[in-house]
Amino acid sequence: MFRNPDELKAYVIENYREITDSRIDESHWDLQCTSCKVTRGFQLIRRGESGTYTQYGSGEQHFSRDFHAPVTYIFKCPVCKTYKLWVALEMQLRHEDQKWHDHIFHLTSLPSEGIEEIDELPEEPESLRIAYRQAIRAMDANAHLAAAAMFRRALQIITREVLGAKPGNLAGELQQVVGKTYKGTTVTGNFASNGYVIKEAGNQGAHPDKDPDLLEFTQQDAEDLQNIFMEIVSELFIAPAVQKSKAEFLARRKIAVKP
Repeated sequence: MFRNPDELKAYVIENYREITDSRIDESHWDLQCTSCKVTRGFQLIRRGESGTYTQYGSGEQHFSRDFHAPVTYIFKCPVCKTYKLWVALEMQLRHEDQKWHDHIFHLTSLPSEGIEEIDELPEEPESLRIAYRQAIRAMDANAHLAAAAMFRRALQIITREVLGAKPGNLAGELQQVVGKTYKGTTVTGNFASNGYVIKEAGNQGAHPDKDPDLLEFTQQDAEDLQNIFMEIVSELFIAPAVQKSKAEFLARRKIAVKP
C-alpha cells in the first residue's frame, strides 16, 4: 500500500522500466512486434486515461483525469496489422534543471513482451513450453531473477526429458548430452557451454552470493540470458527445422544444389 503519490512514484521508478525513449511522437512508438519480429514505428491507435465525470447544472459533463492511475496504450503493427496493449504510468519528475519533465514507465503488456511462443520447440514435454513462457512473462513483469530461474528450468527439461540425460546435477547432465543425437542433430560443446552460463545465472538468482556486483539481476542481464537460451534453441530445434524445410523445397522444385 502507498501512503501518498510520492511513494507510488518511488516504487514504480525502482521496480519498472522506463519507456519514455521508445516514443517517437504522439502517434508512433519504436517497438518490436512479437508476431512478425519486426521493429517499426508502431501506430498508437488508442490511449485511455482513468478519471471521473462531473455533471454541471447545465447538463454539461467535465472529465477529470486521475493523474495517479495507469494509462493504457493500444499499438498496431504496421507490417502484420496485429496489435498489443500496454499498461503504463505517466508521471512528471523534476530534473536537475529544476524543471518538470514527462516520464513513462511500463507496468505490463498483453501479450507479454518478447516472443512467448517458439513454433520449433517440441510439443512434448509440454513443461518446456510452459517454463519458457513463464520466463518471458517474468521478464515482462520485471521479475528478472524469476526469469533466470525459469530459463534454467527450461534448460534442465531439455537435458533430461528431451535429450535423455540421467537426472543428477545440471552441470553433469550438460556434459552427458554432448555428442548425443537428437533428430539427426548432434549436440555440441557449444550447447554445454551456453547451458553452463544459464545454469550459473539461474543459481545466482536462487542463491545469490556475497559479491555486491551479483546481487542485482537487471533487465539487460535477463535479455542477455534470453539470447543465450535462444542460441541453444536455435542449435537444437530451429536450425534443423530450417534445413528440413530447405531439403523439402529443393526436392519439390527439383533443384540440384551444386557442391
